[in-house]
Amino acid sequence: MVFQRMAEGEMRAMEKEDILALLKRTGLSDYEAKAYLALVLRSHGTAEDVADTADIPRTSAYKVLDALKQKGFVTSRGGRPAVFHPVPPLEIRDRMVAEMERVFQLLDSLRGSQTEKGSPQLVYTIMGKERVMGKIGEMLDMSKERFFLSSPDLTELNNELAPKFSNAIKRGVHVTVVALPSVKVPEATEVIRKQDLLATDVITDYEVALMATPDLSICGFTDNPFLAAHLDNFFKMSLDRPECKR
Repeated sequence: MVFQRMAEGEMRAMEKEDILALLKRTGLSDYEAKAYLALVLRSHGTAEDVADTADIPRTSAYKVLDALKQKGFVTSRGGRPAVFHPVPPLEIRDRMVAEMERVFQLLDSLRGSQTEKGSPQLVYTIMGKERVMGKIGEMLDMSKERFFLSSPDLTELNNELAPKFSNAIKRGVHVTVVALPSVKVPEATEVIRKQDLLATDVITDYEVALMATPDLSICGFTDNPFLAAHLDNFFKMSLDRPECKR
């Protein structure tokens, strides 16, 4: 990334805002994006150093850095105070690309499989955060037996859809939520903790499925039961890995 070669004083305001906007599209909050950029510019630093460079409240610095550590953006070295180091930007890029390629390879392997059986393949693109969140809420409302949600950032979903989660559980729906360690989750039947979540994935009753970008600005939605069931199986296999803690 271009900011790897920039000194802090050389970064123009427009370049900084562009970088922060791109970082937030990977699922980072505003403070998290500022803190990661500050660490890249500094190469390392304490929470106090990062707060000063990133211009974020010192009282929030440790919480922000802990969230970045859980998301795989920073590492820390013990001590008092702890010293934080940024995971190299290109390493993060490669990890994200590999994860997304794995998902799209799965989708590509399914492409046309229903057409051969005489059933059309239906995948829709939904644009805009409000519409994406509305579709997730609709999927939650229509759930009868099982609702699965995996996301690196549950803040907005928790704020907007909390009553719908509660109502689904009251209807007897088994609600599974996969989240980063220590992240607050909505009311659920089962909570699974997992590192390095990159996208928001939703499956309802093995019949409909949705995959959205971390900022919920765009998603792919399918009401093809064959695709939904295969995506569900894909996520089950990924959650069988040792790093998934229930």
